[in-house]
Parts: sequence; C-alpha cells; structure tokens
Amino acid sequence: MGRKADLAKNTAILSIGKLLTKLVSFFLLPLYTSILADEEFGLYDVLITYGTVLIPIFNWQFDQGLFRFMLDTRGDDEKHKDLFSTLFTSCFFQVALYVVLFLLISPFLHIEHAIFLLFYVVLHIFFEMLHQFIRGRGSSVKYTIASFIATTAITVMNVITLVVLKMGLQGMFISTLIGQSIGIVYLIFATKFWKFYSIKRFSKNTFKQVGAYAFPLIPNNLAWWVVNASDRVIIKHFLGLAANGIYAAANKFPNVFIQFYNILNLSWTETVSLHYEDEDRDEFLTETMTAMFKLFSCACFGITAVMPFIFKYLVVRKDYAPGFYHIPILMYAMLFRVLVGLYSCVYVAQKNAKKIAVTSIVSAVINVSVNLILVKFIGLYAASVSTLVAFAVMFTVRYIDVNKTVHMKIKANVAVPTIVIGAVVVSTYYTGNKILQGAVFLVVAVYSVMMNMDYVRMAVDKAKKLLHRGS
Repeated sequence: MGRKADLAKNTAILSIGKLLTKLVSFFLLPLYTSILADEEFGLYDVLITYGTVLIPIFNWQFDQGLFRFMLDTRGDDEKHKDLFSTLFTSCFFQVALYVVLFLLISPFLHIEHAIFLLFYVVLHIFFEMLHQFIRGRGSSVKYTIASFIATTAITVMNVITLVVLKMGLQGMFISTLIGQSIGIVYLIFATKFWKFYSIKRFSKNTFKQVGAYAFPLIPNNLAWWVVNASDRVIIKHFLGLAANGIYAAANKFPNVFIQFYNILNLSWTETVSLHYEDEDRDEFLTETMTAMFKLFSCACFGITAVMPFIFKYLVVRKDYAPGFYHIPILMYAMLFRVLVGLYSCVYVAQKNAKKIAVTSIVSAVINVSVNLILVKFIGLYAASVSTLVAFAVMFTVRYIDVNKTVHMKIKANVAVPTIVIGAVVVSTYYTGNKILQGAVFLVVAVYSVMMNMDYVRMAVDKAKKLLHRGS
C-alpha cells in the first residue's frame, strides 16, 4: 500500500500544476489558430521541433543522469552537492559550446528567426538541470510549481502579445522565452542554488559515472525526436508549412492526452527505481501496469469519441479542418507511446540506457522509412500513420524484452475487450453519422466507468470526505 500510496500522492501533486496549465493552453488553441496563419503556426512548431533535437545533443542528457543518481543518494546532502556542482558546471561548458557552434553554422543554414532558437535551447538546458535537481530532492510540490509558473507565464504573455499588442508570431517567440526565464528565476530560489553549488566540488569521477549512464541517452533522445518530430521536417519539405500547421493543430489533441502520461511517468519512474529490488516486485508491476493500461486506453477512446462533436469549436479557422481526420491515428499512436514509456521505466531502474537507445533507434528508422515511402502516395497521412507504426513496433519490442527479466504483463481479460472497443471507436469515427458516433461515445463512457471502478470509488470517497469536512 505504501508504494501505491506514494505513487498516487506524487501523481496527484504533479497533476495539479501540469494539467491546469496544459488545459489552459489547449483551450487557447482557438485563439492561436484564429490570429496566426497556418504558415506562421507551422513555423513556430518547426522551430520548437528543431529545439527538441538540439537540446539532447548539447545537454548530454545530464539532467536525466542527475535525477537518476540522486535517487540512489536521496537524503545525503553532501552527495547531492557533489552531483549538482559537477553537472551544473558542465552546463556552462555545454551552453558555451552550443552558442559558439550555432553562431558559426546558422548563417549557412538560413533558418528563419534563428535568434529565438538560440535562446530557446540555452534557457531550456538551464531550466531542466534545475528542474531535475529539485525533483531528485523529492520535492514534487516545488517541481510542479516551477512547471506551473513557466507555462502560465508563457500563456499569459501569449494573450498579451497576440491579442493586446498584436505582435503575431514575434509575440509567441517573446512569450516563450519570458516564460522560460521566469521559471529559471523561481528554481534558483526554490533549490537554494547557492547552498548546493560550488565549482570547487566539481568531481571528474562523478562526471564519468553520470556520463556513462547519460551519454547513451543522447542517441535515444535523438531517436525519440525522429519518431516524434521528424514528421514536421518531412511535411515541411514535401508538403509545405501550411500542411505542417494542420498537422500541428491535429497534434494538440493527442498532446493533451500524452500530458496525463507525462505527469504519471514522473512519479512512476521514481517508484519503479526505488522499489525495483522488492520481493513482490513482479506482482506489483503487473497489477499497476494493468490498472494504468485500463485508465489510459479509456482516456484515449473517450477523447477520440468526443472529437466529432467538439473539433469545429476548438479549431476556428477552416484551414485547419483537415486535421480532424488525423486525430484517431495520432491518438492511438500516443496510446502506444504511453505503453512504451511505462515499460521503459524498468530500463531506467536497471540503469540500462543502452537498451533504451537501441529500441528507440529501431523505431526511429521505421518511422522515417514509412513516412518517406508513403508521403508521395497519401500525403499528410504518411506522418500520422508512420508515427502509429513506429510506436506500435517499439511497444512490441520493449514488451517482449522487458518480460524476459521482469514479469510485467497486461492481463488478457483486460487487453481483449479494450482492443474490441478501440476498433469500434475508430471504425465509427469516419462515418460522419452523429447518431452512431453519439451511441459509441455513450458506450465508451459506460465502459470506462466499469473498467476503472476502483478509481471511481476512490474519487467518490474523497468527495464524501471533503463534503463531510465542509459541513
């Protein structure tokens, strides 16, 4: 019960800030799509995509290494000082290297708004190092507050720059950088940076130990970039920025879903690593994995089933309308992505970064290959289909591999009906028959309640306790 209680508590804390900010950003999608042309929205998305590939190359994934090694020394302030001082000192060198290379190379690449990309990556490197340090210290509340502050600042500034100042795309660039900067300032004080950092505590041995774990994560993250983001580059090259804007708008809906997983994954990774050596590990992992599969599959089907009724209200400009047909494909791709992540936590617990990298690279190759083969035949659908295929293959590989050493299977009496419901939802999505789609949505709602009755009872009990306290 202790492990499940800790998992639930950490997830609840992380959910508050993350979900609120992501939902606000989601419901502001009509604002962005009504003010920005699809080419502008597509360009912003492409620059962020470029940033996601540059970050792991220049931060060397030391932020992830910092968090993982802090778990092994939790409660030991001296060890934490050594880790933080060593890796944050490395941060300055990484940023300097990035800035120099960027200034030398970018003039030859002719990247529009390159200055935004320069500052975006620099600020992200510092933000994540501080962010993972506070997470490693076990402060889920401060970790959540930092995310909340940064995202809220970006959202508020977007409203000001787009609606009030009418700055267009430049406003989104400025808002993003201001939000990152405010988040960093908060983290400096929240972590008590001055108490834990000293350049004198830099340790070559610590650098080598963390590097041995973190460096294999670089190709892994590049592979993830290929799976997640190469679609944008291929779309831009073959179909243009307008098509990329449509694809980016369609991805906003699966991205809301994936945020639920990202929140859970923060506490799930920590829980698996801390309790990996427990005697009843396999039983705990199987039960928890099955419960999370039920929860996420029902959330995926629910979002997909409701799309025919809400899409036109959330995406104002007709230019983005074709994105509607990509949503089921991308939603199911994200469901596989969730399952991939849940199984990957075992590799993190084992500090087996090489296995993570190899399986990710295989999926990346599949994603690019399928995308390039299909793009001339089915156009924009090549991007969504290749993403689905890549994540499905990655899940299959990791499911088989993980279960060679750890019993962590999804129970058949849950998997089979879930597959059937998923097939029904996607088969009715494209019919255009609102009566049939409404009936399927009701079926999904009832099914979701039945499959997740434990969570429903828990929510009802919590509500009763709160009402009792209030009275």
